[in-house]
Amino acid sequence: MTSLRPLLLVLPTLALACSKPDADTDGASSSSTSSSSSSSTSSPTTGLPDPTEESPTVTEGTPGCEDFVYLLDVTPLKADEAVEFVSVAALGPKTALALTADGRLFRPDDGGVFHPLALPADPALKRVEQIDLDRWMVVGDGGVAHRSVDGGDTWVPIDLGTEAALRDVVFFNFIVDGELSLHGVAVGDGVIVRSADAGATWQPVALDPAATGSFRAVTGSPLVAVGDGGLAVHSVDAGVTWAAVDTGTTDDLVRIAEVYDEAAIVTATGKVLHQAAKEVSFYPEDPAIPVLGLGRVNSILVALYDDGTLGGWPESSMLAEPTPVGAGARVVSRGNTSGALIAGEDGLLAFVTLTPKETCESPEI
Repeated sequence: MTSLRPLLLVLPTLALACSKPDADTDGASSSSTSSSSSSSTSSPTTGLPDPTEESPTVTEGTPGCEDFVYLLDVTPLKADEAVEFVSVAALGPKTALALTADGRLFRPDDGGVFHPLALPADPALKRVEQIDLDRWMVVGDGGVAHRSVDGGDTWVPIDLGTEAALRDVVFFNFIVDGELSLHGVAVGDGVIVRSADAGATWQPVALDPAATGSFRAVTGSPLVAVGDGGLAVHSVDAGVTWAAVDTGTTDDLVRIAEVYDEAAIVTATGKVLHQAAKEVSFYPEDPAIPVLGLGRVNSILVALYDDGTLGGWPESSMLAEPTPVGAGARVVSRGNTSGALIAGEDGLLAFVTLTPKETCESPEI
């Protein structure tokens, strides 16, 4: 089996002595997709410190650096019904879709209030995902899938070539013959299907027995799918071929998140898989409070905890202090440079953004 060392990296600890910010902290424009190719991914232009860059280690003796680097700013939103949301996708607080447990899609109006769309309720639907600004997709049990190209006003059924239960779908940019195009991958019970035209058409993927099982989640950059019994597979050719990855666990893997080619996996018991520096083996991080999901807020990974708080991940990184979102919070969108959408029980909705609490520089020696 292949090691996931190049694919799953712990976010480096920010090493800094704190001072007041002078730089412009406006983030880069949001993007619904990530890029996969042979070339490396560059960070967006932003005033926020880049956590992927090497820096000295913060210690208890570093003056002024005992505090968190970022603030997570929570903007409460609301739905016009006290529904239970099970999946969300968003480019921003007013460009978003939220899927309910009974299979309805909600979209925000100009005031940020979410209302149900005209698409008939279908309890088989399990996951909603954005393709780009105007195109969206939902998938679920029995291979059911619908696609919209007008922001959710109208939807058409899409044949994914399978009747298996589908649990997740992701879209990402990929370069083929020098041309950048939107690709998609959907995963489910024993199947992976792929699209090379932004979800318009799909083809099932032939998997080796060692790379087959019940998939629960997929992320686009790196392109990795995870599932039951510690199952993980990865692809470097936009999903045409897949290789099994040794995760070092038999736990069910239910969520995966990434930021700038770094990723982390959530287990069904609320642990998070990491890989030790300069090692090929994995170890589970067992947080004090179980993690329900991981997402991206601008330049960092964030963890949604079972108590309804959201904090920077890894916990030891001192990136952002756990911040209350709501006791019923259950799901977090993939997120982007703008932020992430949080949703859950009783119509709970919130959009979370990131601002620097203080910029830090290495102390002069």
